Amino acid sequence: MTLYRHILKESLPVLLLALLFLTAVYLFGFFYAGARWLEGVPLIKVARWLSYHVPGVLVQVFPIALVTATVLLFGRLAAEGAQFALLSAGIPLYRAALPLLLLGGLLSLAALYLQEYVVPEANNRVRVAWWDEIHTQGAGLFRLKGLQIPIGQGRSLYFEDFDMGTKEMVGVRIASFRGEEGTFLFAERGSWEDKVITLKDYRFYRIDFAQIPRLETAKDLLAQTRKVFRVVSQGKVLEVESDLSRARAIADYADTFSFGQDSLSQAWAKIQDPFLAPLEKWRARLEFHSKLALPLANLVLVLLAAAMALRYGRSTGLALGLSVVLALGYYGAFFLGRSLAGIGALAPEAGAWGANLLFLLLGVRALR
Repeated sequence: MTLYRHILKESLPVLLLALLFLTAVYLFGFFYAGARWLEGVPLIKVARWLSYHVPGVLVQVFPIALVTATVLLFGRLAAEGAQFALLSAGIPLYRAALPLLLLGGLLSLAALYLQEYVVPEANNRVRVAWWDEIHTQGAGLFRLKGLQIPIGQGRSLYFEDFDMGTKEMVGVRIASFRGEEGTFLFAERGSWEDKVITLKDYRFYRIDFAQIPRLETAKDLLAQTRKVFRVVSQGKVLEVESDLSRARAIADYADTFSFGQDSLSQAWAKIQDPFLAPLEKWRARLEFHSKLALPLANLVLVLLAAAMALRYGRSTGLALGLSVVLALGYYGAFFLGRSLAGIGALAPEAGAWGANLLFLLLGVRALR
């Protein structure tokens, strides 16, 4: 227990410093990438946008920080010849790594919690803050023009253009169908706040497509036409309740990149959906297993990092270089597996877990 206490005492400060440093590096990378659009943006908005990245960044830097702490600690043991003292006392080297395995387990649990409850919503807020507060100063809906946006209950929203001055949608259309009867709302302009879409100068029509064939044989064509095409109402202002919020719409449809919007449970639900298209189910399997595999990298990297540090990490410079090599090697293997699974060359499970299995086998072998 004394050994474990000393190992934790030495490794925890390094782990925390590595987490802070790596998180800062990631956030600086996001800041640098968006610097051209950040000029003139209030500092509080920039800070809030960067803060939304933190949960996702932590999931990625946990393994790197733990590798750094492990390599520096065991490199120091190697430099001072402590491993020989451990072996002379009958203590296998893998036992010295148990405290770090415990830390890896705690980090894995924290990462899984973040993946399930925090990261999806934080990623949504990243995109909303970028498109609606920074990039366009409250006009994030402009990214949705020309798209069919499902707003619930079988309805879809479409608008032709967006007025950046008034922050309004232009040429709005909301369509829905019940059986062969369609309803169509047209409006000159519209605004969207939370879950309420406000239409201005609207026209509301209902068309019964099942009745259209009867027009050819109708004796009273005008009366039959009125049954098929009906003007329900028209006016100045109409509010429509949407099941989809404005922020969620921007997060889901503002760009084509995926920011891990599904939690673990949501990805699992997609896998179980019998009506999901085969390609979408393949992607859901890859996403689910990737979200499990990456947090558990905190465990599998410890053994290999400890073994490599004892052999090659006798100086601080070499130890830091070794931690970078191990981290890059793992992430390279992980994303290569994901890429191969993405094109169908590997099963999703093999693509997601391949890097973990490889580094676990190497670590077990190295510490034997």
